[in-house]
Amino acid sequence: MKKILFYFVSLAFLATACASAATETQPATEAVPVAQATDVVVEEPTEAPVVDEAIAFDGTAAEEEGYWYSRYNLGNLVMRSGLGEPFMPEMDMMQAMVQMVDADPNDGDTVMLPVNPTLLQAVYASGDPHYTVQLDVNDFATQRWDPASFDTTITTRAMGWTIIKENEWAKQFHVDDHFGTVEDNFGATWRFVGMVMDASSKMQLQYALNMLMNDAGLFANSDGVIDYAGQWVMLEAFSDVGGTLNAEALPHSTSNRYFDPAAAGMFINSADALFGALADRQPADLEETSLAIQSLTWYAANTQNSENKDTALNLIAKFGDALTEADAANATENAFVIRGLVEAYRVSGNDVYLNSAAAAFDALSADFNPGHGVFDSQHVYTIDNVGVIMGALNSLKFYGGDAVDQAVVEDLFTNFYLNVVNKSGLQQSVPPIPVAKGVFEQEEPVIYYGYPTILMPPMAGGEFGIAPVFATEVSFDMGAWTVTNANFDSAGAMHASNEFIWFHNDEVNGFPELP
Repeated sequence: MKKILFYFVSLAFLATACASAATETQPATEAVPVAQATDVVVEEPTEAPVVDEAIAFDGTAAEEEGYWYSRYNLGNLVMRSGLGEPFMPEMDMMQAMVQMVDADPNDGDTVMLPVNPTLLQAVYASGDPHYTVQLDVNDFATQRWDPASFDTTITTRAMGWTIIKENEWAKQFHVDDHFGTVEDNFGATWRFVGMVMDASSKMQLQYALNMLMNDAGLFANSDGVIDYAGQWVMLEAFSDVGGTLNAEALPHSTSNRYFDPAAAGMFINSADALFGALADRQPADLEETSLAIQSLTWYAANTQNSENKDTALNLIAKFGDALTEADAANATENAFVIRGLVEAYRVSGNDVYLNSAAAAFDALSADFNPGHGVFDSQHVYTIDNVGVIMGALNSLKFYGGDAVDQAVVEDLFTNFYLNVVNKSGLQQSVPPIPVAKGVFEQEEPVIYYGYPTILMPPMAGGEFGIAPVFATEVSFDMGAWTVTNANFDSAGAMHASNEFIWFHNDEVNGFPELP
């Protein structure tokens, strides 16, 4: 019965999403012509690229690749892989979304509906991203992964980071200068994808409320396990989505196609309830303490309850104090300390937190081996580790100021990314430039879309190839990299994908400002 209820609630959410900005578009009763993605055929090359060994790579290349890797990983998870419980809206709802993003379908810019997508109402923990049939980039059905490989556990971390990722990309697809407005003759397909990401985040939050919330007001994994770090991630997800739906206009835009005060109120109220269940929680380790601070910042920026906001700010200070005394054992733990302390500093303005973050960075930089591009304290990296480390370095680029040597920060940011993301095999393949991009987006140097030594999907391994997504784990030994776990870890990949899009906080800000 609960699942039946969820189905109808999800339909209602999608209908609301489609109606929320009707004033921007033509009447919903008009049929809108849409194209299928097969109208434009893109073929995968059959030969490996010829690579110049002296490839120029700098911080800008890392930032731009991070943007695209984030997009590849999200799109393959939530529209192609089948790694979760599927859900597909009716065609009339899709038509309504098309109307919302394209005021004039005859202006040469037509929404290209994907062929055979699989949207997910819940995300599974992990799966093998090898393709099982010959790849056709124009048919998402050929890009499914083998269900027999799936760990079908639904975890709060995987759900929470995916929901945040969908919401952050929905914001990105709403940036007027980048993807246009409903009146423009470019970007319609990606504005439509933004609508799909917004609807998906709503479906998944509602799934969590219906299926995962327990009597204590916490969210259990589907196997009954309570992961407290996952609770903080879910608090961030409810806060982030609620804040987006509650804004009359999104940053860098004159409108908000996702504006939905009713859903916003429900999700922000849910955040308040979850905060109440966590307010007396003492984090168990550095990771949870750092995630708690980050989550509380999002919560304080979006709650409408002033008393809760004050309590959240006090908790940020309390947890920040704890991180100033932290004894980090490796690079990832130092990065958790930095990421949490930078947020505590941003919120409070207390230089003690920034100075402690700078001290943690000094330890991190002293640990770095520039010849190998890794840290001496850690030769095994999960995708989650990489997301934490890159997020910490990114936060120092934006907010570290003179407390750290910015040239050293930039060098670590660039060198670590180059080696651990690109050269290690962590990003397992990259698609050709014309795939999953608008023509108007194909104007940057080639290296911005993927490192040239990374193979395209059909050549990346196995009989049919590997999706352009992150592996779970890589290791470094005797100067060589090995992919030690090639499966896709939903929680870690989506965590890293969020940190990677936040390299561009001038468009999508991962460091929320308190009102």
